[in-house]
Amino acid sequence: MNLCQGRIGKQEGASLAGIALVSSAVFVLDIGETYRYGNGTYIAFPGAIFLAFMLFLLLAEAMRISGKKDLIELVDYAVGKFAGNLFVAILCALLLVNAYCLLSRFSTMVHALVYMKTTPFPVLLWIVPVVVYIAFRGFECVARMAKCFGLLLGVALLLELLIPMRGYEAYRLFPLPTEHFDAIAADAFSGMFATGPALLAILCMARGLQGVRSAKSAGTIGALISIALVALTQLAIGLTYTSTELKSIFVPLYRLNLKLVQESYFFRLDKLALFAWLIGAIIASAYYLYGGASLFCRRWSRYDIRPAVIALGVILLCVLAAERAWQYNMVQTAFSFVQRYGSWMLIVPFSAIAVIALIKTHFMKRRHMNETV
Repeated sequence: MNLCQGRIGKQEGASLAGIALVSSAVFVLDIGETYRYGNGTYIAFPGAIFLAFMLFLLLAEAMRISGKKDLIELVDYAVGKFAGNLFVAILCALLLVNAYCLLSRFSTMVHALVYMKTTPFPVLLWIVPVVVYIAFRGFECVARMAKCFGLLLGVALLLELLIPMRGYEAYRLFPLPTEHFDAIAADAFSGMFATGPALLAILCMARGLQGVRSAKSAGTIGALISIALVALTQLAIGLTYTSTELKSIFVPLYRLNLKLVQESYFFRLDKLALFAWLIGAIIASAYYLYGGASLFCRRWSRYDIRPAVIALGVILLCVLAAERAWQYNMVQTAFSFVQRYGSWMLIVPFSAIAVIALIKTHFMKRRHMNETV
């Protein structure tokens, strides 16, 4: 079976997880709905990553104790291959949904903010084939690109937060999130549909990361760094705009720099920042696309991942084109369903997988000890 997986190290894995988590948390999660109770995204969005990280640690520990080499083996060990098909299909679908969300958001941003005089479809034809080609080249290619751009994208994001510091005002954070902490916790939980797959895919490809321990370390580093970056980003946005303004602002991170640099030497820095974010989104989307194709091939005995990558890429392009054309409401209804129930489909079954695997391993070790005695 040719999965084009290769071998990568902790740095590549951490960069890949970090880029995917930051891209999904900042650009995929619903901004307008989250600001209905005030500026609480600097808690809710990092909280979504933290909850996904807790699930990741639980599964990684279950894999280590049970001796399974990747997440698919753990699923088969816990519930068997027949029931495991459903769990793998759920994760595969969520990976593809995250790829769709990033490509949809960034194609809209590039069309609305840069190429206003063209139609949306040429923008899709410019972005989607690049994502498919990177995923086509394999997991090692995606991870090496993440390592090359990860540090640069992180530094660029921090610079974007430092440049407009003179416009930050603490009064814009009111009302404080403590008044609606239950709603913020609910937003963090619902945001797991966008952050959980980025970490679980690392466990699915643990063999390519030199084993479970290395995959756990890479995911931990990527998750902790992304929590810090997302918290700083959302805090900076909250210090620049009030929650009432943010309900109607399209891509507030883009507007963050545009508000203060349009009359300065940093004019047009917003466009450079947009394309920097686009690079991160392309890498993250290729990671999700490869992850979905890898799960499909390994589960349903396809011998070469490359046709699966192309097929799934064509499906994504068709869905995006349909969204831009005449089927916008249908696509958005399906996306809203995943946004509402995706976290439940992720945390409940995979937490159960970890618990069942730990219990099963405990009783098997206990039986082995009794037989030895």
